[in-house]
Parts: sequence; structure tokens; C-alpha cells
Amino acid sequence: METADVEVGFAKLQGEDFEYYMQTYSIMLGRNSKKSTVDVDLSSLGGGMNISRNHARIFYDFTRRRFALEVLGKNGCLVEGVLHLPGNPTVKLDSQDLLQIGDKEFYFLLPVRSLLGGPVGPRHVVSGHTSAGPLVPYHQYHSGPGSGSGKKERKGEGIGRVDREADDQQVLQLEEKDVVSSVANVLSDLCGPGEWMPMEKLHSVIQENYGNVWHHSRVRRYLTMEEWAIPEAKGKAWYGLLMLLTKYPEHFVINTRSKGRLTLEFVSLVSLLS
Repeated sequence: METADVEVGFAKLQGEDFEYYMQTYSIMLGRNSKKSTVDVDLSSLGGGMNISRNHARIFYDFTRRRFALEVLGKNGCLVEGVLHLPGNPTVKLDSQDLLQIGDKEFYFLLPVRSLLGGPVGPRHVVSGHTSAGPLVPYHQYHSGPGSGSGKKERKGEGIGRVDREADDQQVLQLEEKDVVSSVANVLSDLCGPGEWMPMEKLHSVIQENYGNVWHHSRVRRYLTMEEWAIPEAKGKAWYGLLMLLTKYPEHFVINTRSKGRLTLEFVSLVSLLS
């Protein structure tokens, strides 16, 4: 959501004569045609004749926890002077990387404060812009339930049990990251920065998109009340999902509103003021 004097976005493209704020986690760059449009029409910005309709995609790679560039146009893209062509691996983007598509040059910029929380360290200064570095990685997760039973172990059992618990914890962490990624993508598609979605609606969309895809244990943990036998979870099938999102304030903002005895929860992606 934009105000009259403040632009918000997850990242920014800055050229000599244009600026574009990324308000979703994925944008397409290229040129508009009668049949289709792109997020950033470089041909209208003086990019020349060598720009494909879908020339490149900039997106947030949740698996690697960074922004990346996927090259689609046959003439390729320059990133920091290096040519990347279609079919090449995606290109990691750091703040203030210089990109060139066709005849158009522009910088990829991240806010001084990272999307994933914490200050962003200095990298280099270009055209008077504030220095900024790559995204800060995810914080380490806390140990889950059952990782410390407090019981003494017989010799020979301890190492095997610790290994099993470490494996279980790693699986749970991977599952959490996947659920967080799914939720972030849904919110990015349906809400702009600063817009709120009721948890009940988010649960409904996640249930519709992933209820038949996720393992039944994951569905039970995040989309039902089965593992939450507490008064606060009564009537809220999304309670497990809500508890997960509260662990990631670097991604999500939770807002609660009371209506009589009823408490309503709303969620929004962390938006960045530029």
C-alpha cells in the first residue's frame, strides 16, 4: 500500500530516469505487447529493440533466502558486467548490483534494513545511494518440544538418541521453512505491503492450495486444532499456523482485534519503508 509521500516495497530498481518498487516477491521485466503486459516495460524506458516480451524475472528465492534473477530473453542480461543467458543458473542479486537489459542500465537495491530482519551491512556506494549489502539470513530456530527430556541415558543410547533428535529437529525446521514460504507467497499474491489478511481467510486459502498436497501430519499441525488442546485455540483451525507465524516477526506482522469476547487475528507481510 502506498502513501502520498512514502513508497514501500521489498526491493527497488533504480535507473537514471525511473524507479520501481517491488511490491510482490516476483516481477517480470521485458516489454508490453498487445497480448500481454509486464511489471517493468523496459522498451518504453529506452531499452532499445533487443528486449524480449518476457526478458527476465526478479524473484525472492525462499529456498536460498536471497533475491535472484532468471534470464529468459535470448539476448541475455548483464549483472555487474557479466553476461547471463537463458538456460544459465539463476543469478544471485546483491544490493546495488548493476543490471543491464538491452540498452537500459539500472541498480537493484535493498532497503537499509533487511526484509529478513536486522541491519544490512555496507557493500559499496553507487550514485549517492546508501550502502547496503545482502540479506541477513534467517535466525536459528529454537529447539522444538522433546529435544531435552531431562532423563539420564544409558551408555550407548545417548549418541543415537541425540542423532535421532537432531534429525527430527532438522526435518521440523525444513517443514517450517516450507510452510513459511507457502504463506509468504500467498500473502504476496493477495496483499500488497501494509495490507492485512484475516487469519481465517489465510487458513482457508492455504487449506485450498495445500490441504491435499501436504503430508497429513503437517495438515494436522498447522491447519487443524488437533494438536492444540488449549482454550485459546478453541474454534480456530488456524491456531497452529498463527503460532508458527509469530515465530517469524522478520517476515510477518500479527495484529489482534477484540470484538466483544471474540478475538480476531490479522496478518501482513513485513513491508519496508524506503
